[in-house]
Amino acid sequence: MTISEKIKLIFSIIFKKRLNLNPDEMAIRSVYEDLLKEKKLKTVFRPGERDCKKNRGYCESQVVKARVIEKTGADWAFVPPRFNGYKDDIMIKKIYVKKMRDLKEEDFFGTSPDIKDKESLRYHLGLIYNLPLRTLHDDFFVTIINFEYLNQ
Repeated sequence: MTISEKIKLIFSIIFKKRLNLNPDEMAIRSVYEDLLKEKKLKTVFRPGERDCKKNRGYCESQVVKARVIEKTGADWAFVPPRFNGYKDDIMIKKIYVKKMRDLKEEDFFGTSPDIKDKESLRYHLGLIYNLPLRTLHDDFFVTIINFEYLNQ
């Protein structure tokens, strides 16, 4: 780790700062790009409470650009993700927050093939957000975002 990276890390810990990301974009990992192009991905999960007016949240009926991450960023280093050229307008149809224990089968409709139930969601969130499984317990909050494509 460079001195600059160490300073940024210390700064982010002391001041609990996070990257300021564009609220009119939704970042999607590149492994899901084909699902976006085929308009098959319609539900995504985010850790924590990210509904309307919360940090990195979305509002129902909000139109955002789905973007595909080419290179991941890092909050701790204040490095934003780098996107490839893919963009598609989507509208948030429904956004809601639940505890892991309260997730039902219908919450998983329209998600990626690697997310079929609570256990696979725990691993998905752990991998994507670098969260230890022990933190993704039954009382952990997740945000479920359902969207539709505007350019059919």
